Amino acid sequence: MTADPGLLAVRRGPLTGALAAGSAQTVAVRDVPGRTLVELRVATNQDGSGAVESALGFDLPAAGHTSRDGQQLAVWLGPGWWLLDAPAATGPRTLEAPLVHRLRDSGGELSAVEVSAGFAVLELSGPRAPAVLAHGCSIDLHPRVFGRGRSARTMLAKAQVVFALTDDAPTYRIWVRSSFARYLVAWLLDAATEYLCEDPTRSSG
Repeated sequence: MTADPGLLAVRRGPLTGALAAGSAQTVAVRDVPGRTLVELRVATNQDGSGAVESALGFDLPAAGHTSRDGQQLAVWLGPGWWLLDAPAATGPRTLEAPLVHRLRDSGGELSAVEVSAGFAVLELSGPRAPAVLAHGCSIDLHPRVFGRGRSARTMLAKAQVVFALTDDAPTYRIWVRSSFARYLVAWLLDAATEYLCEDPTRSSG
């Protein structure tokens, strides 16, 4: 079913306008618009992931981890439960992403639901990014414990989020419910204030 072009024209994410604040030398916050998010559940009473992984083109991650293929990212949420983050589809727009239909046609026992409208996608990057997260999260973010490819579903500043370390810069991708997006952005910017005033030429220590 093709979506009404008029409806598509007024679709907006929870953060209207581009968000980019901070400095790559210390810490920066930005939104990541135009992503397709799919909540995937696969039956755990049998090995139903093989057909799904074939449809995706890469392996699903184990507990507490992510896996990726280019711009496609899968994040473990629980047993038989993942969040898929992929670029928005190009070409004719439909009410559901082509990724959803591809997964449903894979033949596995699964549920694939597009949840793009329900979440905002943020990125927090820079040497001080772990320190900013530590202000509102109790997870040990030391690289030896939480390295690239690790993920967590937890509370951040009283908001339920999923976040993952996507590279060693470090860069964290954060998925948060749309209703908490503006609150979390305001909190991140406030928590980052002391680091934004730092001299970028000075060692981050």
